[in-house]
Amino acid sequence: MVTESSITEQYQRNGDSPGKLHGLINSLTELATSSGHVFSRHAENLSELHERLDQGRIHIAVLGQFKRGKSSLLSALLGEEVLPTSVIPLTSIPTYIRFSHTRYIRVHFDNDKEDVVFTSDSPDEIRMFLSRYVSEEENPGNRLGVEGVELYFDSGLLRQGVVLIDTPGIGSTHLHNTEATLNFLPQCDAALFLVSADPPITEVEISFLNQVRKKIKKLFFIINKVDYLSESELNEVAAFITKVLSDKTGIAENIELFPLSSRYALNAAKLNDPVLKERSGILSLTHCLEKFMTSEKHDVLNTAIAGKTSDILHDIDMQVRLALKTYKIPVEELGEKLALFDEKIQEAERKKLISSDILTGERKRLLLLLEEQAEVLRKKARIHLETVLHEFVKRKEPLRENDVREAFSEAIPVFFERELGEMSMFFNKRVADIILQHHKRADEIIESVRLSASNIFNIPYHAHQGAAGIDFAHKPYWSLHHWKSTLVPLPDDLIDRLMPKGLRERRIRNRLERQIQSLVLGNVENLRWSTLQNLDGTFRRFMIDLDKRFNDIIHVTREAISAAFEQRENYSEQIAAEITHLEGLIERLEKMNESMAEIITMRPQ
Repeated sequence: MVTESSITEQYQRNGDSPGKLHGLINSLTELATSSGHVFSRHAENLSELHERLDQGRIHIAVLGQFKRGKSSLLSALLGEEVLPTSVIPLTSIPTYIRFSHTRYIRVHFDNDKEDVVFTSDSPDEIRMFLSRYVSEEENPGNRLGVEGVELYFDSGLLRQGVVLIDTPGIGSTHLHNTEATLNFLPQCDAALFLVSADPPITEVEISFLNQVRKKIKKLFFIINKVDYLSESELNEVAAFITKVLSDKTGIAENIELFPLSSRYALNAAKLNDPVLKERSGILSLTHCLEKFMTSEKHDVLNTAIAGKTSDILHDIDMQVRLALKTYKIPVEELGEKLALFDEKIQEAERKKLISSDILTGERKRLLLLLEEQAEVLRKKARIHLETVLHEFVKRKEPLRENDVREAFSEAIPVFFERELGEMSMFFNKRVADIILQHHKRADEIIESVRLSASNIFNIPYHAHQGAAGIDFAHKPYWSLHHWKSTLVPLPDDLIDRLMPKGLRERRIRNRLERQIQSLVLGNVENLRWSTLQNLDGTFRRFMIDLDKRFNDIIHVTREAISAAFEQRENYSEQIAAEITHLEGLIERLEKMNESMAEIITMRPQ
């Protein structure tokens, strides 16, 4: 089992609010667990929040043009040369670097082949093993079908919750790598963007960076390989890169560049030389990343968890107060209040049903839009491939069928990766807007039940403040789309060779045009099906979440009253002791509410 360090331990040692939140969650979980099955749902939810707070991770992608030194930088951040480098581009295989006390590698495949796991403490052995799967020399064209690689390693940065992600280099012969990387970036929290002095920054990098900035907010700019520059040369390169970034990308804020020598950093680690380590620039970069983690990213996570914890705390408080009211008010008055409250619940259920019907209609409209988009894409793809074919037809030399097939094979991944990104962005925005509206409607329905319980039974009302729709399972993924690039190559037909040139080329064109039709239909269907699955999955998760939230609020309110009412009827001799117990719980919950108010006040606004 992989053991991960607790980020919150650092906060607890420093007395910061995440440590207090951690302690509050523990106390509230103990209260919920010790009270039996009554608060079992709350205990489960608190356990999930505890785990998310304890294992909160930062996902940082490393981006850069081929030969900028991404692998060397990653090794420098880890403190040992464990990642393979190459004089030719590596394959399009992503590598995730995660924390573990035990060093090992797990290789995932895109078929039913079982994962390969390799364990070693030797940096050389780790590097050699990785090369078998991620280098173009040993795994050309990814003939092994590797989907992704995970390197588990123990280093200071990883121990603090960082997951480093090595991405394919842009500007290599694998053109679709750039599009695949762009499609992946929204799953990351930040990125390290590498440039170097030779050349300082290229048009390809500027174009890529402009696209990156649309998908990821936090970027760290690194000038790698500065050990080859004098101080004056470094200042000149830094000034040039800063000006280009400002002029060509529109970055208005102060641009901070981190000069770095991965070579010096690795040598410093080997020699245990603190002077060389400082000179390498690696300390400045790691300190900045640590600051980002503690003062920016984790604040977002902790604020979200604080809100969710506050909601659970108020729900438990409401449940306890409702039970206490049930024991104290006259039975006849209780019956009247229950009847009135049941009417409010039925009204909320009707609103929930209407909301579900509206959401179903929204889904149908999106599916129709998807079909329209797919048809547009079919036409666009057909024109694109026909243009490729036309370029061959225009040439004076004879039309060779297999040459055109190879051109199709190169053009299709680039075209469809780009289209996948654009379609994903389009539908993600449409779905996000729809889900946001329905989250607000769902919040209103849920809050109407809580407010009704508060008014009817005269207990304090606290509006939920946890942000709706927060995904605590945020986990980057890399989806390698296996585009259908060409059909099986065929030998020249004997009949073709016996025909006049004009007729022979017409037959070849006809076959290629039929292949274009097949390739377009197959690839667009793959993209349409992938998008459809994402749409359905999103809507399904929302409906499941809405049903769960509605059932939870009924459990907190109506079922809490019914349970106390049943005990009042059947176990009247225990009522006095139960009232004392509930009053004690309320005292504990009031103290927790005070602590929660302090925690929320400490959170950044």
